[in-house]
Amino acid sequence: LHTYFIFDGPDCPQLKRGKDMTSSSTPCLLSQCFQELLTTFGFNWHVAPREVEVELAYLQLLGLIDAVATPYNDALLFGVTCIIHSVQHIGRYKDVYIYTLDAIEKDASLEWGDLLLVTLMSSTDNDISPLIEVAHHLAYYGFGRSLLDAAISFQFVEFMDFVAKWHDDVCEVLKTDPWRLLGGKHHEIACIIKEEHTKFPDPTILATYLLLLTSWMDGHSPVTMTTSWQP
Repeated sequence: LHTYFIFDGPDCPQLKRGKDMTSSSTPCLLSQCFQELLTTFGFNWHVAPREVEVELAYLQLLGLIDAVATPYNDALLFGVTCIIHSVQHIGRYKDVYIYTLDAIEKDASLEWGDLLLVTLMSSTDNDISPLIEVAHHLAYYGFGRSLLDAAISFQFVEFMDFVAKWHDDVCEVLKTDPWRLLGGKHHEIACIIKEEHTKFPDPTILATYLLLLTSWMDGHSPVTMTTSWQP
């Protein structure tokens, strides 16, 4: 078992998962001390130009790592195919879950665009547990896939016109559930999106998952192998 560490870089977005990360980011001195500790004990590491999850996804794409240990399941949207997730219970980490993209696509019938919708809806409210469940079922209406297709295909002005109608359609479906896929009507969630998140989906958050930056962009690889040694 070889462990490789990556740290968020200087261009990491200040807004991640709908939350301001400037107040919760790791202090530079603490990161530096941890990096020195890793080097001392024989673990390899490097700093990503932007987000850790994007860098890890590319490492996995290259076949340099098999799994990613992270508390953030949205790493799947960056291209990570296997996540090891520790769940905290009353101050202690007890349970470990493994998520694979293959299992999500087969068992939950969710594609990349569907996962994008779930993540975007999770960024609209602090109490995200109910939203995740609703977003999961809302995805079967095709909103995530249509949003992804539009983001890839349309120019900016055309995309913003699409999003305005898309936003209204999402709220209408939440209030009416015409195909009875949501298990009920969700007027409160529709109101949150309609009144408090008028720019949903937030273009800044959306761009985070579509405009990816890695260390390989400048033409050279910062990592050739992910082995480690212990003194």
